[in-house]
Amino acid sequence: MSSFRHILIIFFTLGSIGSQAQPHHTDYKRCDVELNKPYIKSYLTDSWNILKSPVRWRAKQWAIAGAVSGATIIACTQDDVIRDFFQRHRIHRADKAAQYFFEPLGKGIVALSVGAGFYAVGEISGQAGAKRAGLTAVKAIALTSVFTYAIKYASQRHDPPDNTPPDPGIWEGPFGSFQNTSFPSGHSSVVFALAAVIASEYNEGIWVPAIVYSLASLVAISRVYEDEHWASDVIFGSALGFFTGKFVYMSTVKCPQLVMIPAVSAGGHPGFTMVYQLR
Repeated sequence: MSSFRHILIIFFTLGSIGSQAQPHHTDYKRCDVELNKPYIKSYLTDSWNILKSPVRWRAKQWAIAGAVSGATIIACTQDDVIRDFFQRHRIHRADKAAQYFFEPLGKGIVALSVGAGFYAVGEISGQAGAKRAGLTAVKAIALTSVFTYAIKYASQRHDPPDNTPPDPGIWEGPFGSFQNTSFPSGHSSVVFALAAVIASEYNEGIWVPAIVYSLASLVAISRVYEDEHWASDVIFGSALGFFTGKFVYMSTVKCPQLVMIPAVSAGGHPGFTMVYQLR
């Protein structure tokens, strides 16, 4: 039971951090997002900015990265225990919910369809927020998928059903068969990327973030429940999707700002320096 409680705490803590961190108002101006050439180009620039972002991390970012790594490592030591608990406590009703609702919800094509749906509604109704959420979600899901599969093929971890008995310690990367793609969980990373964007856009209250992060957490947990992934797979995948979604949202929607800074000229005359802050 303790292992079950631990994984629930990890996922719902991640969800609650995201939902409670949403301000009831934004302290920055949100730009409209359009399906145009700059938007398409931003797929490459955002990818590059994410890859190089660690060089600009401060103590807080390194602490978060350390916490995620630590949680993943701890889960790795308990993967077989957590798996055994879930498999011994499966029930028919939960099996159906996982199979017909939570598992499809984490598929990339479904998540992309949700993003496209937001965009379509915004385009038809003229709601800038829906368009912004839709286009940003599609980009976040796409980039998250690329990062997820790059790690999958580099690590090449065996899924639980790949061995008898299941062994969480088999990693064949980076020069294996490219058929073992357990780490990290793609369903978890995709659904958390989508949740992060929707929660960031609709953050006026706590209900939308709480609902989307709770659903994302249940999708991730269902991957362990259905014996498709190890707990450490879904923990790392969830964190990857969450932080990629948050990064992409801020990079995409935060408008550049013109800031005036008091300054003194070479001749000693007071004045202002104008700084154009990029996204």
